[in-house]
Amino acid sequence: MNELPIDILVNKKNLLPRNYCPKNLVVTDQNENNFHKYKDPNLKPMVRADIYPYIQLMINDAKRDGVEFIIDSGYRSYNYQQVLLDNLIKEKGAEAYTLIALPGSSEHQTGLAIDIAYYHNGVYDDNVKGEDKEAIWLANNSYKYGFILRYPKDKENITGFQYEPWHFRFVGLKLAEKLYKTNMTLDEYYSKKINNTLV
Repeated sequence: MNELPIDILVNKKNLLPRNYCPKNLVVTDQNENNFHKYKDPNLKPMVRADIYPYIQLMINDAKRDGVEFIIDSGYRSYNYQQVLLDNLIKEKGAEAYTLIALPGSSEHQTGLAIDIAYYHNGVYDDNVKGEDKEAIWLANNSYKYGFILRYPKDKENITGFQYEPWHFRFVGLKLAEKLYKTNMTLDEYYSKKINNTLV
């Protein structure tokens, strides 16, 4: 399968094949990505190589503005997503289905999505809240680097996912700016595109 287009829509209705894996993945940093005991301590967050320079620039510019965050999670295979789901079900029961994407419906499998977290005083923290200065900075600035806040507040009925102030998705500079300025989700954009109602 060829590399997916950067504006690909992946959600509960538009699934990825089980065997899809991006061709060129690069490690974003060396954090252990081990916030939960069931995760693989050797797993490093990875993204598609073509979007990595945008992430580096975004992280560096954020630091310049006094905001620091790390990439907690990037690419996840279909099978790894299943592992995460299975373990969350053990923890949360049926609630797990509202908290994590089913295998095939996760943007992480594209290699175009990242979850942010913090690393302060030698401690990892993935408890990202919308009012955190880092989340606010990203919500207001990530479009300049081709990213969007993928699951915004008050759009849950459109995206099918809860508000996730930590989850950002690369869609390219032009589309990211358009979605930011029009307050559209990627789902709304695709709906308008299909119905020829884009302006």
